[in-house]
Amino acid sequence: MYGKRLRTIGDDHVTRVTEAESMEQDIRVLLDQIHGFYKKALNRLPVKGIRSLAPRLLKAGLCIGFLDPISNIILNTISYCPSPLPSLEEGVLARKTILSKIITDTDDPRVFELPLDAHAAHSMTVARRSLEGLVSFLIYYYRYLAEAEALRYLRLAGADLLVAVWLIDQDRNKPSVSVSDLLDRKPPFDISSPTTKIALRCAAASARHPEPAILVSTSLLLASSLGNVSEYLHRHPRLSIRMVRCLRQWLSLQDCRDMPPMDIWRPMYLATLRLAVGKRKEKKENTTSGYTESLKLLLLDKIHELYLDALSKLSGDGLCKRLACSLLKAGYCYGPMDPVSNIILNTVWYGSTFSTHHEFELSFEVDMICTNALMRIECCSLYGLVAYMHTLFSALTDHDAIWYLLISNADIRSAIKMAEVDGHSVCYDNDPYREAARASWHPDTDALVKFFSYP
Repeated sequence: MYGKRLRTIGDDHVTRVTEAESMEQDIRVLLDQIHGFYKKALNRLPVKGIRSLAPRLLKAGLCIGFLDPISNIILNTISYCPSPLPSLEEGVLARKTILSKIITDTDDPRVFELPLDAHAAHSMTVARRSLEGLVSFLIYYYRYLAEAEALRYLRLAGADLLVAVWLIDQDRNKPSVSVSDLLDRKPPFDISSPTTKIALRCAAASARHPEPAILVSTSLLLASSLGNVSEYLHRHPRLSIRMVRCLRQWLSLQDCRDMPPMDIWRPMYLATLRLAVGKRKEKKENTTSGYTESLKLLLLDKIHELYLDALSKLSGDGLCKRLACSLLKAGYCYGPMDPVSNIILNTVWYGSTFSTHHEFELSFEVDMICTNALMRIECCSLYGLVAYMHTLFSALTDHDAIWYLLISNADIRSAIKMAEVDGHSVCYDNDPYREAARASWHPDTDALVKFFSYP
């Protein structure tokens, strides 16, 4: 019917609660967890030095970093030291007074804004600013990650940054590492990469750290000596003034400019990770359930890489004068072979079957293909792939179909095998190629089905 909106991927997803309600609940839970971290961190700081350390804690004691959150708070507090440390004779400041400045008032509606308003952020507690920084790290480190999705990962990870990173990597088709394998292998996360450093600096800035460069250098230094630092803090549950001075001096003497790639393994990381995985299994749902848009964009990125690979394999002369139009009109990546071969097969077949000299044989050479035009055929291929999966597995949601295609690198054969292994039954009532051709707006559906059905 004229004027009727075409169905788009994600239409079949039913959201249990609105995104605003879900985000508010996630922020409440995460703030409760972060407040608990600060209570434990205060109990570990020296009693006689708390008066001098308290202002630094409230300004720079963020729980952002690559150790456990409590250790991050302690060491970020110590590393920010604009004035000399206190003497042993200094008086004691009530911890309850300090904690009252850390606990976030959830009656303030601004607390649930994400990202925080620039003016409101400076008046927020260090706990709320820590949450802002954790979310910022994830959304700057991972492409297409929404704020609401980052909150959900952090909630499942118990506000532990490394656990959230591991969960996202598992959902986004990074090298799979089981919890038990972490005892012998490194997690798939390179702390020393430029992307990590940029994301960490953005996190420090969004959390309103007074000197973001200090947080970045401290986090990298601590990660490079993770075993020694973790063991030291574990042996001393309550730090003294002398210990604080030693840690401060050690941090000031280190240099992170030539650090090798680092192993971020730590015992608490594994313990928290096991708890997060257990929660996921108990809920029996994927963390990204409902965030189909981000998975769809990731899949489009992979499909774009496949088209670039296919373009590099096509004949230069043929592509420049004849095949460019065929590629943009019918060069889909679904078919009986791997995606790149399917693109080439569909392009050459359509060009040789339907082309005419007047329509497709250009009188000039095509020097380049417009990105927007290439994006159109890539989107059409995505819709065709999802339709193919829906035809074979009628009970499959758009989200699940995209996830199978994502982890299989848009290879429909691999995606089908994975779905079958997970217990989805195949239905052959309809022709999957016909449905894929319809969903992707193929110029001649019948001809394509006949071509793919040819023995």
